[in-house]
Amino acid sequence: MIKTTDLIKAGFLEHPFLRYVDTRFFFPHIAEQRKVLEVAYSFLLDDRDPQKNLGVIAGPVGAGKTMLAQKLASMVHPQLAMGSTHGLYINTNNITEPRHFLMTVIDALGLPLSRSNSDRLNSIYAFLKRPDRSLLLVLDGPPVDQEYLYGMLQWSVENNKSIKALVFLQDLFDTTANLGDLNTFLGLYHPFRAPEVQEIANMLYSRCKMAGLTNPLNLLDEKKILEISAAAHASLSTALSLAADYLETVILNKLNRLAIMDI
Repeated sequence: MIKTTDLIKAGFLEHPFLRYVDTRFFFPHIAEQRKVLEVAYSFLLDDRDPQKNLGVIAGPVGAGKTMLAQKLASMVHPQLAMGSTHGLYINTNNITEPRHFLMTVIDALGLPLSRSNSDRLNSIYAFLKRPDRSLLLVLDGPPVDQEYLYGMLQWSVENNKSIKALVFLQDLFDTTANLGDLNTFLGLYHPFRAPEVQEIANMLYSRCKMAGLTNPLNLLDEKKILEISAAAHASLSTALSLAADYLETVILNKLNRLAIMDI
C-alpha cells in the first residue's frame, strides 16, 4: 500500500485512483454520464405531471452509477433555488430494514428521533410541508422496502412534488419489473452505456491532474494508460483498480532505486 508520504514525493497531493465517498474526482467528459446528468436535471425540473416523481437510471456494472448518484444528490438544483433542497444519497445495500431507510432520512433532515415508523413519516411530512423545502432521494440500488417509498411518493403527488426520487439500477432485461407498484410514479427511465476506452484513459489522466500531479505522462505514459483502459473492459471501477496497482508498482520501484543509490 502506498503511503501518503510516497504519494507526495511522487508529486501527488492525494491518491488519484481510490474510490472516495465523495465526488472530488468526478470527470464530466464521459458522454454517457454527461447525458445522464442532463436527462436527470430535465426530469427534476419538469413539474407538469405531479404523478410522475420517480426516475430510474440504468447502467452496466462498473459504468459509474454510484458516482453519478452521489453527484446528483450533492448538487443544488436550479428549480429549488428559492428554497432549501435536501439531496440524500442512499446506498440500499446498507439498508437492511425498512426503518433504517426512514431513520436515514430523519437523520439527514436533522429531525428529532421517533419511536415508530408512522411518527417518522409524519415528522418528514411536517418538515416538508413548507413550500420552500423539498427532498430528493437518490437510491443506489433497488428499494429495500417499497411500502414506505410508495407512501412518500404518494404524499408528494398531493404536496407539490416535495419529494422526488431517482433510483440507479443495473441495466438488466425488464429493469423496472421489480419496482412493482412504484411504476405508478415512473416518469423517467434512462439506460446508459459503458464508457469508451479513450474516455476511460482521459478519466485516469484527469484524476492524476486533479490529485496534484503536474504532468501525469511523466509517471504514466499514454501507451500504459490506454493499455489499462482497454484491459478494464469498459468498467470504470476495474480501470481504477488496475491503475492503482500499476501506480503502486511504479512508485515503489522508484523508491527502491533511490534506496539502492543511497547505499
